[in-house]
Amino acid sequence: MSVECHTKILCVALLLGVCATAVGQVTEQQAERIKAAVPDQAAVKPKQPRRVLIWNTPFMDQSPHKGYTIPQAEYAMKQLGQKTGAFEPVVSDDVAMYLPENLKKFDAIVMNNSNGPWIRPTEKDMPKLGKLGADIDGAERALRESLLSWVRNGGGIVAYHHAVGGNTHWPEFQELLGAGYWGHPWNEEVGVELDEPDHPLLAAFEGKNFRLAEEIFQFREPYSRERLRVLLSLDTGTTNMGVPWIHRNDNDFALAWVRPYGKGRVFYCAFGHRTEIWWNAAILKFYLAAIQFATGDLEAPMSPRPDVRPVKRAPGPTPPEVRATKMKAKEIPMPTGEQIQQMEAAAPGTAPVKPAKPRKVLVWGHAWAHLPNPYAEAALEVLGRKSGAFQAVVSDDPRLLLSDRLAQFDALVMNNIHERDPFLPEDFAELTEQQKAAARKFDQAVKQSILDYVRGGKGIVGIHAATAAFQNWPEYGEMIGGYYSGHIYQEVAIKLDDPQHPLNACFGGKSWRINDEIYLFGEPYSREKLHVLMSLDLSQVADPGKRPDKDYAVSWVRTYGSGRVFYTTLGHDPQTYWNPLFLRHVLAGIQFATGDLSQP
Repeated sequence: MSVECHTKILCVALLLGVCATAVGQVTEQQAERIKAAVPDQAAVKPKQPRRVLIWNTPFMDQSPHKGYTIPQAEYAMKQLGQKTGAFEPVVSDDVAMYLPENLKKFDAIVMNNSNGPWIRPTEKDMPKLGKLGADIDGAERALRESLLSWVRNGGGIVAYHHAVGGNTHWPEFQELLGAGYWGHPWNEEVGVELDEPDHPLLAAFEGKNFRLAEEIFQFREPYSRERLRVLLSLDTGTTNMGVPWIHRNDNDFALAWVRPYGKGRVFYCAFGHRTEIWWNAAILKFYLAAIQFATGDLEAPMSPRPDVRPVKRAPGPTPPEVRATKMKAKEIPMPTGEQIQQMEAAAPGTAPVKPAKPRKVLVWGHAWAHLPNPYAEAALEVLGRKSGAFQAVVSDDPRLLLSDRLAQFDALVMNNIHERDPFLPEDFAELTEQQKAAARKFDQAVKQSILDYVRGGKGIVGIHAATAAFQNWPEYGEMIGGYYSGHIYQEVAIKLDDPQHPLNACFGGKSWRINDEIYLFGEPYSREKLHVLMSLDLSQVADPGKRPDKDYAVSWVRTYGSGRVFYTTLGHDPQTYWNPLFLRHVLAGIQFATGDLSQP
């Protein structure tokens, strides 16, 4: 068939709207719900008759949305045009639509979840593309330029949901749409925030933030507010931030935006995964406005606003200036240079055993929560580096404790965790009910992650106040071995309950003395569950008189599922962190937790 003949046939198809439709079926009930949700009239009266291409990927058999959202979206897009008179919809999956002579027949293109490398023609497409080139590579280059030129010269694009995952082999396509796909951490109800409530394209939402159950994407480069005008974004304060695979640390989770491209207009929105989106009246009204924006009928600002960005509330590391302010308020000093030199001198130059591989240990805690915390941070960094046993990563970012991030560490050190609920925001009581619900979900996700991490074969180390925290989390007490129920603060003598244990090798079989705060333990502490390494030597110090059984454990190990637990009550007094015996004992405990130092 000649190119001229094919073009005539294609034009007839365009006029009649007889083109390929999405795989799958819209049920009668779904059709009725969509028709009922479609607005009765256009956002604005079209300046002239408009024709819009509803583009379905020719790689439909590879689309994850082929059976439950693309057909419903196609039906909704056709209804938006036909019911309101805003545009004539033409549905196609024929890549020949992107020939210059065909694109010029359209005012806008709606990319209907069109994923896959659809700009690249197949062998079957080549006869229809004629003069574009003798080979597929040449034809693809021509189709790419045809699309980009069409938009530059005034065409409009409306893309939603997985359309941003199309043509990933073509960087200019991600540049055109404004972002690259970076996974979908959420598939649940989330909070959605209007970045610019009075923007004409957001009229459907009447200036109000809203909630939506949907599969929510996050985006990578070339996403940037320097190039896009963001309309909607994730309200992180009312959304569960405890889901895994959140990659962005800036909490900038845009959900919809517009941008200029030459003389053309581009709109993208992440909504469009769940079937019920397509009979959500507000979303359909929003998408109708977007289509009329793309055709040039609805005037709306699209220049980027890089300096206008909502402040996002979300879990994350404490900013350095906030940390400094809190430490000053709590009168908790940082170790001095001289004290760090003492730590360096006291730390061993070799580890008890050579690590089986490079080890990374997360030292987690809020520096301002307890006097010894910043000293422990500094000492553990010195200990890992000087001995070569591990690399210490010091942080109070609770996201590092989520399953997808925690897995990178060989052991977790709970550094004097002193708070009852360190994973909840400090102003929890002042939050709205939706914010509280989101914070609780995050808290539970972190806690479950820690339990799974240890049960699954990794190690956890508790230093001093780590048994004073989480007294409303029974599983933690069971895992760590007990809860704080009092203390003494004096010089004590410590005996070795198991002198031959590898974690006690540094003591040479002898008892030793130290001045520190010693905790006393309540349930679930029990020697039936724990292997006690050291305890108070009551033959050398007076009985504190607080336990009828005279059982004053100082440190222990245990297994928990397939994982390993080491705990020591020592570590309150700053001077403890340049005590050579303490540092050697803790180093052995960390190597036990990483799996390098085995117990008998």
